[in-house]
Amino acid sequence: MQPTMSKGDFARHINVTPGRVSQYISAGMIGKDALEGEGRSAKIIVSRAIEQIRQRRDISQALNNGLSTRLDLDEPGEAADAGDLLPAGAGKPSSEPLKPQTVDDEIKQERLQSERRRNRVAAQEEAEKLGRLVDAGTVRAEMAKLAQAVDDENAGMLADFATAIAAQFSIPQRDVLHLLRRIRNEKKAAAADRARRRAASLPERVEMIVEGNAA
Repeated sequence: MQPTMSKGDFARHINVTPGRVSQYISAGMIGKDALEGEGRSAKIIVSRAIEQIRQRRDISQALNNGLSTRLDLDEPGEAADAGDLLPAGAGKPSSEPLKPQTVDDEIKQERLQSERRRNRVAAQEEAEKLGRLVDAGTVRAEMAKLAQAVDDENAGMLADFATAIAAQFSIPQRDVLHLLRRIRNEKKAAAADRARRRAASLPERVEMIVEGNAA
């Protein structure tokens, strides 16, 4: 004989309200073949009712207010074995087979993963707005523009330097300018080589933990 429960006990068993169980019955999600008796005193055949709810429940309901419905519980009346009395994390005896994953388990896991992805995206967007996270390509382009602007400004000063030096020491301005440009180019090449060596030792990517705003 299959275990049965009253409607109230069955509601507690699957973590819903008694009213929800009545709705299951009136909507046909729990069929007459899962009931023992008739009327208000009818008992619910637990395993059969759970299986019918699993099969007949709408997916959208399972993803929303049905997430808390427990349809993977053990049959009522089963005695707790020694594994049930072990400390948390100790696990049950290895000889006990693992319970197969149900569709409801998969739905809940997918919903949890979706919520985690949504939270990660929201945290990233907040970090971008606060300036803690920026696009690497944009930063490189802006830094290159800034470096070029500084280099052009320095190059434009060489003619003024050459004119001042030529006037001070009575030498041709063109010769002074040529010397200054040669020295500048040598210094730029050496600085570029040092920068390349430093860049070669840096990782291509740097991980950053994006946390929500504590406020």
